[in-house]
Amino acid sequence: MHLLYVDESGGVEPPDCHHAATPAMIILGVIVDARLVPQLTHEFLEFKRRSFPARFSSHPGLDHVLSEIKGARLLHQTRSESRDHRRHAEHVRIEFLRLVERFGCRVVGRVWVKRPGESMKPAAVYGFSMQDITRHFVRYLHVNKSEGLIIADSRTPSQDIQVAHSIFTQKFRHGEDPYRNLVEVPTFVHSENHVGIQIADMLASMVTLPMVAAAYGASPGTIHDSPRYAEVRLKHGDALKALQYQYRDGLGRSRGGIVVSDAVSGRPSGLLFGDAAALRVTLPTQPAAATPGLVGPPR
Repeated sequence: MHLLYVDESGGVEPPDCHHAATPAMIILGVIVDARLVPQLTHEFLEFKRRSFPARFSSHPGLDHVLSEIKGARLLHQTRSESRDHRRHAEHVRIEFLRLVERFGCRVVGRVWVKRPGESMKPAAVYGFSMQDITRHFVRYLHVNKSEGLIIADSRTPSQDIQVAHSIFTQKFRHGEDPYRNLVEVPTFVHSENHVGIQIADMLASMVTLPMVAAAYGASPGTIHDSPRYAEVRLKHGDALKALQYQYRDGLGRSRGGIVVSDAVSGRPSGLLFGDAAALRVTLPTQPAAATPGLVGPPR
């Protein structure tokens, strides 16, 4: 059996509406062999203690799952003028990615690059992303002759119900079940109780988000318009690329992995994993849109 842990990073606000606005919304899923969850849990908690010894020095060891390492803190260190802070953030990334790779985790997800001046409709974007991620996960389960369950970070009850029901109506409709390898519809949980959710959050926020900003741009004047993010992309682009679960469909087209939907100029997903020669692009500022728009699915 395999589990898919899903979390998100970034918001639906316009990317240029305030200094902390994010350039993209990221929904990321991490596939984990269910048999490895106990060992992964203990090793991830030990990783937390090594990374932040002062923060996790007291209380029983298992209680350390309740306190999360937030990507925002690591990104603040990444942008810092302090060399020690930047070194610490880089060390945490290296150790974290090694842990994820060692346990054979695989990644699927969607990145929605936002258009300046426009917000996104969270229900539509999140719902589309979850259905897309689910299809790739089901393919993974089929190829590996396995069954699976999706465990996602909770949002609001109404949003969670809507997403789960969209999978429910497809899974239990008359005719062939497109999600036959799923044992149930997605379940929504609190991230404080699940190491897998915390791993998905860290992958989305402290690894993928800065790479997105470096590759596709962030609005000038925002905190994510940082030249330090290009270093994250350069150093860890290959590692994130290797974690993807990708496959070919019946027509030979590449599917799965981390798919980027760029509302600005339709730039390709492969730009996310650029090398030193890749050009860093900064989005121009634009007046806020009078009516928030919806970033639609890719063509």
